[in-house]
Amino acid sequence: MVKNTPGKPSAPKAATVRGVLPSLGAVFAELVLVCVLVALVPVTVYLDTAVWGEGVTEDSLTEHLHNTLLAIAAGIFVLGAYQNIAMRGYLALAATLFACMFLREYDAALDRIRHGFWLYPALATLAVGTFVAWRNRGTTLLPMLHHLQTRSATFVYIGVVLLLFFSRTFGTSTLWEAVMGAAYDPQIKTTVQEGTELLAYLLIAYGAVLSHLHGFGAQAALQERRL
Repeated sequence: MVKNTPGKPSAPKAATVRGVLPSLGAVFAELVLVCVLVALVPVTVYLDTAVWGEGVTEDSLTEHLHNTLLAIAAGIFVLGAYQNIAMRGYLALAATLFACMFLREYDAALDRIRHGFWLYPALATLAVGTFVAWRNRGTTLLPMLHHLQTRSATFVYIGVVLLLFFSRTFGTSTLWEAVMGAAYDPQIKTTVQEGTELLAYLLIAYGAVLSHLHGFGAQAALQERRL
């Protein structure tokens, strides 16, 4: 049984808790922020369809936000890979993934050069990113696991799942043909899919910003070394 030394106060648990847990105000502020970000999806789709009347096309606000949010996420992970040598392998791979996704999403603009031209810069990006990750392969697995422990990575994780799996299945023509029957309109299917993708990109970008602010899980690694 541990006894307190006379004249020395025991460890201040309240101070420790305040140092680990966010304040109620911070929690509420983030809740409001996330609600605003989620609300941007229907607002953006409404602007594209009801206000400007163009629908969700390759040149719509929805698509431009796709590109912008992916560029933000890719840029943040590139910056992280540059600044954090101990996590460079993992962050380089994450940056490569989002950069390639950006180039694929930006294919309409790149098609003005040549149809399917996006593939060439994407392959070049993949080659560079893979090379950097391989050169720093000792900083890949553990940094990834440390980052995935954080709540900021959860936003990125859920965003990727929504993007690569949910939006693709929920936005299939077969599903919406069954739902709408003879009234099937492919524009509705496209709007639903692109809106879901916008939500996914918002979560990815938000999680990337939080990840940068929280050091990509560096605190989790520090706590592990203390154990």
